Amino acid sequence: LQLDRNCPRHPCAPSLDMLKYAIVLAIAAASAEASVANMGLRGGAPATWSKLNSGAATLTEGYGTTSKIEVTHGSDLNGESTLKSTFIRDSANKITSFFNAKTKYQGVNLEANLDGSGTIVGEASYDEIAPGAKLIVSGKLEGGKAVKDMSAPRIATEYRKDNMVVTAAVEGSKLAAGAVMEAGDMQFGASTTYDSNDGSMGDPSFAARYRGGNYAVTAVCKGLKGDDVSATYTQTVSDELDVAGTFSTNGNKFSVGAKYKLDDDASVRGKINNDGILNVGYERKVSDNTVFNAGLEVDTNDMDSRKFGLSLKCT
Repeated sequence: LQLDRNCPRHPCAPSLDMLKYAIVLAIAAASAEASVANMGLRGGAPATWSKLNSGAATLTEGYGTTSKIEVTHGSDLNGESTLKSTFIRDSANKITSFFNAKTKYQGVNLEANLDGSGTIVGEASYDEIAPGAKLIVSGKLEGGKAVKDMSAPRIATEYRKDNMVVTAAVEGSKLAAGAVMEAGDMQFGASTTYDSNDGSMGDPSFAARYRGGNYAVTAVCKGLKGDDVSATYTQTVSDELDVAGTFSTNGNKFSVGAKYKLDDDASVRGKINNDGILNVGYERKVSDNTVFNAGLEVDTNDMDSRKFGLSLKCT
């Protein structure tokens, strides 16, 4: 891949430069995977880097305090098209709306989002552009701006082969890349960034996860200094109860929580962190097409400081 250095630079030119690095990274990853093919790896489905260090769902999902209504329905265009409208109550006299549309055309997944300010975010993805490879291209047009003012699109790829997955994303002059390999019950991952403007490499991050029968332990180290390390523990105690806890050396922060299934249609969850912020979430399946959620946040150091929200999802 070559670029004519004499031609005028286009805003997307840095992305093309970065794309070369992404291709090299993918080739290197494939070679590395081949070199460990005889290590007896098993599992075949490692998480991507972003999912490996995304945190426990018991502590991150189901606590929303934003009051909103989401309505999703299928479109008559084809069986794979959906339209979603979201209405959020920002204040007593203000409601913000968001619209999302998804469809599929000749194997390409298309998605568009429109918010109340007129900002449009579009994404196109091809799940099998090559064996084991996925390509995603996305762009954003700010409300009130012309198409010519759009910034360079974000180009991302995901490559899977046996027990390894490699991801790379290029946006402007910046490249972000990560790789995760699975060996038995263990997963190991690393990520870093690179900026072609000044040739600087970002501090790498490393992660490892061990998954037992009903529990998992994940550790993430950001940077080489070792002063920002986090550990997360999750366990399914029973069919009804899940527990989780996380600790970070960056500020000595921690959070513990649990999710309890009340019955087949309802569940409740709660968590508290070192700052004394208590969150409670409740979810109930009202019907096959409707889910109701309620979220409460209370600062235990100031009981007058609290947030509460209700949401309804209809499909």
